Amino acid sequence: MYSQLHNLIGRQITHDNQLCTLIEVIDNGPRLVFQCQTEKRIQCDQHGNANRKCLPTHTIHCLNEQGDALHPVLMELLDEKQQATLLKQLL
Repeated sequence: MYSQLHNLIGRQITHDNQLCTLIEVIDNGPRLVFQCQTEKRIQCDQHGNANRKCLPTHTIHCLNEQGDALHPVLMELLDEKQQATLLKQLL
């Protein structure tokens, strides 16, 4: 099932007027990690100390908030047949 998601790595999407690239699939969940191609922001370590500048990332769950459909961002990356197949596997 997750091979369908892993095949999407490298695909780009525009979300909130930001160009983002799918960089990782976390199988536990599953979740998708997107890296935004915007200006670099300061990344803090676990203690809140400024560490380095990096591109911001966002992690989303594959299902929507209600858990009954795919996340809208994921729906943009897949055609209808792929959406139906993945949704059946996740539910």
